[in-house]
Amino acid sequence: MRIPAYFVFAHFFLVGVLSSEPALVQRPRLHLPADSARTMMASQSNSSVDLDIYLRGPDGASLADTAALTLFTAAGQLYKQGVTKKGHLRWDEVARAKYEIQVLAPGFERAVQPVDPSGAGALRVDVQLRPQTGGERAYPPPASDAEVNYVFGLYASRSGDWEQAKSYWARTLELLPDHVSAMVSMSEALLHENKALEAMEYLVRAEKIDPAYWRTQAVLAEIALRAGSTAEAVLHAERAMELGHEEAASAAPLLARALAARADEVLRTYLKDHPEDVAARKQLEDLHAPSEVRTSSEQPKADSREKSSAAASAKPAPRPGDTLWLPPDVDENVPPVEPGAACNLEEVLERAGKRIQEFVENVDRFTATEFLQHETLARSGNVTATQKRKYDYVVSITEVRPGVLDLQEYESSGSTPADAPGGMTTRGLPALVLIFHPYYSGTFAMKCEGLATWNGTRTWQVYFRQREDQPNKIRAYRIGLENYPVALKGRAWIVADSYQILGVQTDLIAGVPDIRLTAEHTAIQYGPVHFASRGVDMWLPQTAEVYSERKGKRIHRRLSFTNYLLFAVDEKQQIATPNSNP
Repeated sequence: MRIPAYFVFAHFFLVGVLSSEPALVQRPRLHLPADSARTMMASQSNSSVDLDIYLRGPDGASLADTAALTLFTAAGQLYKQGVTKKGHLRWDEVARAKYEIQVLAPGFERAVQPVDPSGAGALRVDVQLRPQTGGERAYPPPASDAEVNYVFGLYASRSGDWEQAKSYWARTLELLPDHVSAMVSMSEALLHENKALEAMEYLVRAEKIDPAYWRTQAVLAEIALRAGSTAEAVLHAERAMELGHEEAASAAPLLARALAARADEVLRTYLKDHPEDVAARKQLEDLHAPSEVRTSSEQPKADSREKSSAAASAKPAPRPGDTLWLPPDVDENVPPVEPGAACNLEEVLERAGKRIQEFVENVDRFTATEFLQHETLARSGNVTATQKRKYDYVVSITEVRPGVLDLQEYESSGSTPADAPGGMTTRGLPALVLIFHPYYSGTFAMKCEGLATWNGTRTWQVYFRQREDQPNKIRAYRIGLENYPVALKGRAWIVADSYQILGVQTDLIAGVPDIRLTAEHTAIQYGPVHFASRGVDMWLPQTAEVYSERKGKRIHRRLSFTNYLLFAVDEKQQIATPNSNP
C-alpha cells in the first residue's frame, strides 16, 4: 500500500486588501506600412529635410546605449523607424511636414517629441530622457526592422516584462537568424525562467557565430555558477571581461560571486582533510556571515539576537551536485536592489502584517478552480512524464483562539475526491505569505535588502530565515500520521506603496534525512482579485511552483488558480493582472 506524502503549512493561507491605481494606457496610433506613409507625404511636398536626432540623459550627456526611434506623421501614421548609435540617428530626405518622434530607450521613460521642419534644409532635434520609474504595460507592435525589435525587447526586459521581451527577440531572429545579441538576450530570459538547458541552446549558437562576444561568456558563467561548477564559472567570467573590456564592466560582480563560490569550494575541500585548521574554518565562516540580519521583534534580548544571527548565517543545505534542473538557491542568487534606497524593516513588517490581518478579519471562506501540472524529472532534469489535473478548491480560514489561525483545505474533481499524482498532495502552498503575519514573523530572522523592481513593480525585497530558537509553525511534510517539520529560508517582494505581498520564494535550510528529502524550492506569485458584491480587493495566489527531490526522485509542480468565489457570493471572479503601481 502506497502512503501519499503531503506538503503541509500550519494553520493558514493568503494575503489582504488593496486599493489600486489605473495602469498606464498608451494613446492608440494608426500603423500603416512605412512605404505607404512616405508615399502619401511625398505627394504633399516635393521638398525634403535632413533630421539629426540626439538623445541625452538626465545629466545632459549623450546617451551611450542604443535606443529605438519611430517617426509618426501628424495623422499618426508610422513613417520611419531606426536605432541610435552613441545617442544619434540621422534620417536623410524626410518630406517637409509636422512629425512626432517616439523614443524607447531601455531604462528610461518613453519620450515623445514634436518636430516641425518647415523652412529648414536640415534640422537638429535634441531629446532629453528621464529615468524609468515604473514598469511599462503598453508596447509598440513588432517592427519590420530586426534592430528595432531587438531594442524593443531590451526596453521590455528593463521594465520587467520578460515575456514581451522574448516576443520581440523572437521576431528579431525571424528577420535576422544570426543576430547574436538577440540569441544571448533570449538565453538570459530563459535563464530568468530557470530554463538553463534551453538557454544553453541559444548560447551554443551564439558562440559558434561570434566567439568574441563577451555577453555569451557572461551568461555561460552564470549558468556554470548555478550548476555549482565554480572553476568553470570563474573562467567564463574572466573571459567575458577580457573580451568586453570597459563594456563588460557589469561582469565584475559576476566574477566576484564566482570567485567567492570557488573560495568556498576550495576551503571546504581543504577542511575535509584538515579539520583542525581553526583559521581556515573561521575564513569559511566569514564568507557566509550576512550583515544587518535581525528579527522582527522591537528589542530582542541578547541571547535571542545571538541565536537569530546563528540561524541566519548557518551553512546552506547541501543540494544535489547536478542542479541545472533546480532554480538557484535564495542564498546563491540575490537579485539586485537600487543603491541608496533606505528600507525600514520594522515599518515594512508592520504594514505588510496589517494587510494579512485585514484579510483574516474579512474572509472566512472562498473557492477557486485549481489547475495542476505534475512533471516527473530525470536525473538530467528532462521531463519524463507529465500529468494534469483540474480541481475544485475550497479554503476556510478562521482564528480559533488568539494567536492561532486554522486553515482547512479541500480538493475534489467533480463528485470524486482529488487523486495524488506522484503519490503527493500539495496543501497550503500559497500560505507562505503568513510568514509575515504578526503571529509568526517573530519566528524568523529577517533583513530588508532594499528597493527592487520585481515583475515590473517596485517592491521591498526582504530575506527571511527560520530561527533555531523558535518553533517551526510554517511548514511540514506529512507521511501517514507523522509530521516532519521543514525549516525554510527565502525571500519576499512586498509592493513598496501598498505593502501587499507580490511574491515569495523559499528553499530548505537543511534536508530531512528521516524522509530522504534532499532538495525543495517553491515560488508563489500573488495578484489582486476584486469581489464586487462585497466591494473588496484581495490579493490571492495566481501561480505556485515547487521543485523537490525525495528518495532520489525529482518532480516539478506548477499550480494556477482562477474563478475565485467568496463565500456566499455567486459571481465568479477572474484573477486580474497586477497593475505596475498597485
